[in-house]
Amino acid sequence: MSHSLTLICPLPNGIHARPASRIAEFCAGFGAAIRWRNQRNGQWADAKSVLSLIGGDILFNDVVDIEIDGEGAARVADELGRFLRQTLPCPRSLAELSPSPYFGQPAGQGVAIGELCVHRGFRMPEPAELPLSMDRDADLVALAGARRALAEQLRQQSERQGGEAAGVSRAHLAILSDPDFRARLDAAVADGAGPARAVAAVVVHYRAQLSKSASEYLREREMDIRDVGRRLLEALAPEIERAGEVLPEAALLWAEDLAPSELLALDRDKVKGLLLARGGLTSHTIILARGFSLPVLTGVQRAAIADGIGRTAVLDAGLGALFQSPDTVVLDYYREEEALLTAQRQRLAKASGGIAASADGQRLELAVNIASAAEAQLGFAQGADGVGLFRTEMLFMDADEPPGEDEQFQCYAEVVRLAAGRPVIIRTFDIGGDKPARCLPAPQESNPFLGYRAIRMYPDQEAVFRAQLRAILRASALGPVKVMIPMVATLGEARWARSLLEEERAALGVAEPVPLGIMLEVPSVLFQLDAFCREVDFFSVGSNDLTQYLFAADRDNERVGNLYDSLHPAFLAALSQAAATVHRHGRWIGLCGEAAAAPHALPLFLGMGLDELSMSAPSLQECRRRLRELDAGRCRELLGRALECADGAEVRALVAAEARPALPMLTADCLMPDAVWGSKAAAIKGLVDRLWLLERCDDRYGMEEDLWLREQAYSTGLGHGFAIPHAKSGHVLHPTLCLARLAQPVDWGACDGQPVDMVLLLAFNAADAGAAHLKFFSRLARLVMHEDFRQALRAERDPERLLALLRDRLEGAA
Repeated sequence: MSHSLTLICPLPNGIHARPASRIAEFCAGFGAAIRWRNQRNGQWADAKSVLSLIGGDILFNDVVDIEIDGEGAARVADELGRFLRQTLPCPRSLAELSPSPYFGQPAGQGVAIGELCVHRGFRMPEPAELPLSMDRDADLVALAGARRALAEQLRQQSERQGGEAAGVSRAHLAILSDPDFRARLDAAVADGAGPARAVAAVVVHYRAQLSKSASEYLREREMDIRDVGRRLLEALAPEIERAGEVLPEAALLWAEDLAPSELLALDRDKVKGLLLARGGLTSHTIILARGFSLPVLTGVQRAAIADGIGRTAVLDAGLGALFQSPDTVVLDYYREEEALLTAQRQRLAKASGGIAASADGQRLELAVNIASAAEAQLGFAQGADGVGLFRTEMLFMDADEPPGEDEQFQCYAEVVRLAAGRPVIIRTFDIGGDKPARCLPAPQESNPFLGYRAIRMYPDQEAVFRAQLRAILRASALGPVKVMIPMVATLGEARWARSLLEEERAALGVAEPVPLGIMLEVPSVLFQLDAFCREVDFFSVGSNDLTQYLFAADRDNERVGNLYDSLHPAFLAALSQAAATVHRHGRWIGLCGEAAAAPHALPLFLGMGLDELSMSAPSLQECRRRLRELDAGRCRELLGRALECADGAEVRALVAAEARPALPMLTADCLMPDAVWGSKAAAIKGLVDRLWLLERCDDRYGMEEDLWLREQAYSTGLGHGFAIPHAKSGHVLHPTLCLARLAQPVDWGACDGQPVDMVLLLAFNAADAGAAHLKFFSRLARLVMHEDFRQALRAERDPERLLALLRDRLEGAA
């Protein structure tokens, strides 16, 4: 017997070790043979082997053919399909509750619980539905009046609202004031359309034009134009029926799409989350929703939620999942999740407020790496000091022709407006290597990373390069902008780029010079830094490429991956010397590669005196918090010792030992004397969540998985109502003992069959636990065998006395 399935991988990080172990564990329960084939690369994998599944290199959205041969193949296919759809994408504690999620495209983070309802939005009428002109002069006057009134509204909103909403209002004001937009409206009225019909016709024109663009960013602007048109129609044709919106106290609102002004008009005290059939990550609606911390899921068709309208649902934007009509245990899970995420946001916001500086006052700018306005807005919402890297090649990647000057200007201008006076570093297109673009074809090369890429293409694509420089120069009139050239290896390249920039600046009549910098990523630059400092204004280290070129190790080649190390003393020495030379010439130096957000690297970069680190938006608040705990003087001493290490492993060990004082294994925060959890899964989740909130573990889902692997081998319910879940995990930052007294006992599968009401979680780091893990577990287990110990723990309610009791008995049992 045989059967087959097709899977589209729903996991953002693909089939790595953790999901592979769960798949192998599930498939091992069947006698049938189960093989997977990745359509992208043709790789076959045995679904019962963790290593084989990992070797299949299955990434997000890869299509996988699953073949099942043997006894009960049809039944296996049915159960495996259900597992892959409903269970695999969920963290273990949620998967244990057997939820039934619907998956969409996550467009933000967060969790929301509410009643599923449908947005009764505005429908843009077709031009033919609206009247022709009766008096062209009067219609032109009416149109001009509507434009003036809306312009004043938008100006007032931009001044009053601030933040994301102000950025949207400014963008809509730019559309309203655009000469082409105004000319088309006036021409339509002059041709006999009434003012309302003219607005609808112009919206149709731009909608058709933008829908053909290769740029997702420009396609998303169609919604903004339609929104401006809608607001003009409100003034010109008040008789058009507006649908009213009656919302429940907590709503998950579904809409085909949602204009920015429609989102702004919603009662955000009631709207807890959004479900959109259409809407890209660069749309202003998504930008606004992120700014308001609204969880959003896109790609959700109405048919998928039809049966759940009017009923309670849960939106988990982190998982990209919607749970319709969830049962009580799933609701309880997400109520705990809501409370946890709220507590974590409050803690992080409190710890990361203020300027980005060390404890002793040394300033270090924290900027954001972006490829779109949406990412810029997210970075500014997280407190970014500016844009450290705008990857403009993303505008070129999927285009049949290079984007024109005006098209690029619109993209750059929006980011500069959003920056509101903060600096924006725009990198000219870095095509080639691992980023080919069909609009700028390049020859096949045996080693494209060392070949025809970035500035090496520019002389052959001079018109494209000049168009980009003009677009950047025009955007510089709106705020502080810097130009950065990638892959510079020689002084001649820097001088040539400078000469073209100055020629285009003179041609455009831009009075103020625009700073020109280079990516410091080719090692040859390190040996001519004094000369380069006389040619360029700033440097930004591309740690990814500089590391691989310094060690002659392709970062994507697993066989030499051990050589690629941005914390190797050789790399740190090169970077430290570069910073000293650049500062001696009064120049500025930042870093924008992956190493910028690495926790072990931050003290070393602070010790070097770098001026800026640029990273992805989600890393900003945590990096700011860590920075405020560091002393720059001590970091300079630490850097000196790191440069004497033999390799990156020694550097990491040195930094880890100095990072922060070790936390006591047991503190009052680790005690939960009145936990209300209704199941074993909920108890494990709750305990791990506490570790994560106390910064004692760095990945709560991974920590949960490690605990469940132990539970699968044998239950940690020792009897007498006690359980000691324990694990050595790479996700543990500090050895920890947590205690939870459960309000209601839960089934733990204990050896004596009795439910558990006392849970002691024991967590050690896998790398440094040694035998300490099992020694401590044995000590605890022996104590639990004593009735007086069990009674004392159950009876004591005061946290401080409970803490003293545990410490005293554990020390006595040592």
